[in-house]
Amino acid sequence: MDPQSACRVAIQVPAYVEQRPDGKDDYHVTSDYTRVVDRDTFSWLDLIDLLKQDIVFGPDQELHVMYFDDIQKKFVCIDSDASLLTAFGMFWNLRRLAILVDVKDTGPRLAALNASNVISTQQSQVEQGPIQEGEAQSEDSSSSSDTEPSKRKGKGKSNEPNLDDWGECDEIDYVGVDDEKANYRDLVSDDEGADADYYPDTDEEDKDPLVVDDEKGCEYVVHLTDLENPKIAEGVTFPDGTCFKRCIRQYAVLNEVEFAVPYSESTRYRAYCKAKRCRWRIYASQLQDGRTWMIRKFPHKHTCASTGKFEHNCMATDHWFKDRVINYLRADPTIGTKALKEKLEEKYCIKISYYVAWDSRQMAFDEVLGGWEDSFEHVCSWKREIETRSPGSIVEVDCDILGGKHRFSRMFVALKPCIDGFLNGCMPYLGVDSTVLTGRWKGQLASAIAVDGHNWMYPVAYGVFGSENWQWFMNMLNKAIGSPSGLVISTDTGKGIDGAVTKVVSNGVEHRECMRHLVKNFQKRYRGEVFERNLWPATRAYRKSTFQRHYNEMNEACPAAMKWLADNHKLLSTFSHSSKCDYCTNNIAECFNSCVKDDKSLPVIDLMDKIRQMIMERFCTRVRIAEKLTGKILPRVMKDLHEKSRNLNFSITKCTPMIGEVGGVNKDLIPWRFTVDLERRECSCGAWQMTGLPFVHGIVFIGTRRVDLEDFVDKYYSVEKFKAAYASYVCPLPDKIQWEPVNTGFKLLPPLLKRAAGRPRTRRIVGVEEGGSGTKRRQTCKRCGGLGHLQKTCNETVLDPDAPPPAPAKKRRRTKPKVVDLGPLKTDASKGKKKATKPRVVYVTEDNQEDEPETEEQPTMEGDPTMERPTMEEQQEFVSVVTANTAGPVTRSQNAKKVAKKTRKKNMLGL
Repeated sequence: MDPQSACRVAIQVPAYVEQRPDGKDDYHVTSDYTRVVDRDTFSWLDLIDLLKQDIVFGPDQELHVMYFDDIQKKFVCIDSDASLLTAFGMFWNLRRLAILVDVKDTGPRLAALNASNVISTQQSQVEQGPIQEGEAQSEDSSSSSDTEPSKRKGKGKSNEPNLDDWGECDEIDYVGVDDEKANYRDLVSDDEGADADYYPDTDEEDKDPLVVDDEKGCEYVVHLTDLENPKIAEGVTFPDGTCFKRCIRQYAVLNEVEFAVPYSESTRYRAYCKAKRCRWRIYASQLQDGRTWMIRKFPHKHTCASTGKFEHNCMATDHWFKDRVINYLRADPTIGTKALKEKLEEKYCIKISYYVAWDSRQMAFDEVLGGWEDSFEHVCSWKREIETRSPGSIVEVDCDILGGKHRFSRMFVALKPCIDGFLNGCMPYLGVDSTVLTGRWKGQLASAIAVDGHNWMYPVAYGVFGSENWQWFMNMLNKAIGSPSGLVISTDTGKGIDGAVTKVVSNGVEHRECMRHLVKNFQKRYRGEVFERNLWPATRAYRKSTFQRHYNEMNEACPAAMKWLADNHKLLSTFSHSSKCDYCTNNIAECFNSCVKDDKSLPVIDLMDKIRQMIMERFCTRVRIAEKLTGKILPRVMKDLHEKSRNLNFSITKCTPMIGEVGGVNKDLIPWRFTVDLERRECSCGAWQMTGLPFVHGIVFIGTRRVDLEDFVDKYYSVEKFKAAYASYVCPLPDKIQWEPVNTGFKLLPPLLKRAAGRPRTRRIVGVEEGGSGTKRRQTCKRCGGLGHLQKTCNETVLDPDAPPPAPAKKRRRTKPKVVDLGPLKTDASKGKKKATKPRVVYVTEDNQEDEPETEEQPTMEGDPTMERPTMEEQQEFVSVVTANTAGPVTRSQNAKKVAKKTRKKNMLGL
């Protein structure tokens, strides 16, 4: 129901007697009720059907509907659609139409009743004589009173006793029990306890004329127009022209037809079917109220064939597509164009252009999330909401002033629960990385990700910036978390982030570089089997002896490679043991990038809030897990250690109850032996010190004593630390409409966009080491199936008779000679001879000439004996003249000349 055409109808039905078919009568009291209807689609027959649902009357009775005409000052009957529209129009300013429904008798009983009334009246006049004036007045007054009718049986004089009254003539003494309501209604009407029919908080209180209705005029009404399955028929009304045009387009798509629109104006609309011999027509125009539209003429139905499979259906416009997909985008703003296109094609059996779908998705996306420029107006409001609801959170917004305008530059977010959880319950390890945004602004989304005792991703801070702003991001990160003891920051091998970490982070903070990125860069310079066999084992080595063995083997094969490696990377053997994290890659940050890959196309403020919601949901889930955990160490960690303790056939030699040796043989039957110190929680293999978890050597030695394995696990894997990491919750935020606006004194504009040539890329290129192909994808022709060309340029022979025709042959171009006059001959001073004075010409080729019919044969130097080959000096002079003429701004013809420059020189020099 359209709110602009809805109206409230107040119906009052006076008391009446229902004449049942079995001869019995039922008495119905006065009733009032209200209904909300659509003025544009509600007809007189609909009104009668609505009244029949609530009013019960006999077959010999009918309903008379009336309303009070303010102009004529009398009740007017409603018996047609025209009178109903007139009634609606008279009370449209109030949006409330009050009608009176009277149930009247129409059968033979009404005639008999009228005849009996006439006879009884004549007899009474004959028996009693003429009625006196005083008696008539008394009867009129008694009949018009609002009190209960008296129970007299006769109409005698007033001094005669009434046997039915309560008085002295009663045979027994009457004792009143609950007659207060019947005899003293005016005194007990305000007493709730005495009124048995009183129900508090009911509609009866609203009938008091002194009660003020503060909600009057604020009612929310809904229109009945169904935009998904509209009713198109003659006489149907619509709230406005826009709604009508949307409905008629949806009607065309549902019925798989196309029509042309010769008139589509602000007050009228006319269309006809495009198919030949189809007589379908429609005409609609605006009513006198200046808003409502009505279908005036709709004479014929469609008799044409379906147009749903047309490649370019003119009915499926971008606005129609936007109306259909906007609900999908509200549910999932990251859904792609192809998925939306397939949904609508399957639902409506229609072919939709991909370009129409892409433009429509952008229109719907802007309507759901707001415009591109409008999204930056909420940045400061979002900052205030976070800082107000979560005190201690850091939200930094910077802008650049370009041309006197403030444009968004960068943004940093670190929520207070994430900061406290990292400092109190996580390992001092951060993976810092960035990913490119895929929306209109091709900025970068940077993040700092930690790990908890379960090795789960723990976002600490995130932000967006345009170009390389790593130093600013690291400064803000240092402001948020400081430099806790044993902090490790892992990054990729980029120069910008590497230099930023070196400049900003100090106080013993360790900087690691991702080994996966290093190997990728290393393989661009050095390749070989020796590196594939030793590079990763050297990286994973916990002991220096193992690292030196692999390193020496690679150094013997290529010393230059090892020098480059030592200058650009710190290997794992030099990592500190305080972080209890042996990660040599930055995969923890890549996991965060993978989680937000579908949201990177959102506007900046929506992306920031989407990440906050993701963190809030993860915190909620992990808090519920933490509440159920008991014991000292996390159950999953202990489960992994217990699995490692089985099937270990090692030899153990004890020095003291807490110190000893553990030996065995590896898969190559080479013996090994390591020392274990339970008091210091150390093993000579180095794994225990690096990870904080006892390795198999320590697990075997601990198993020889009656001690608990949990006592030898580092505190970062404890239940207490896990609960401390998720002790706080991320604050919820209302919708952006409810955010308090911030007066900054200027309007924050979006950053300037710098779009590169070609189609914007939304996915990064996957390398070979990640499972990618490693080669460029060759284009496949859809006509012949060949590689290296497209269908529009395909000239191959195809046996399929339904294949598209081959591309037309390219127009060949022929060179046309160009004549250049060198002027008269000059005297050769060295020899003292004179040459002919007639003009001479030199023929050169011009590659950029179109084919033209030759009218006469062009002369050549060989065919014309009057022509002489120019001397060397003349040839050099000609070259200088051509060079001088081509100087200045480069034009298209000059570019063509430069392409054939060498060829022209050879022709001029006679080479």
